[in-house]
Amino acid sequence: MIVVGTLKIVPLADRRGDVMEILRSVQGPVLAEPGCTACHIYEEPGPDQAVVLVERWESEAALEEHIRSEAYRRILGAIELSASPPEVSFDHVSVSEGMERIEQSRGMGSAFADKSES
Repeated sequence: MIVVGTLKIVPLADRRGDVMEILRSVQGPVLAEPGCTACHIYEEPGPDQAVVLVERWESEAALEEHIRSEAYRRILGAIELSASPPEVSFDHVSVSEGMERIEQSRGMGSAFADKSES
């Protein structure tokens, strides 16, 4: 079962750069961890200017190892720079669909088959 971890931090105004630096510094090491299939950092616009970290893990076991890692200790350091409690979620995904779901729902044939044949 795939696990998607999402962390949303609203940094203290003068610590936003520090939060981004920490998260960017762990992005590569996290991607190198066994079982990690994605690690993305997003900056939200708006008054809060939240920073969001989204990770995707192949299994619960891989996530557990990650949470015990040095990289995660550094992520926890970024959380400490938050102006408010962070939003944390771990979503367990049993099914993942792609373009075929859109095509099926809209009653379309493969939208890309025609383009590849020309």
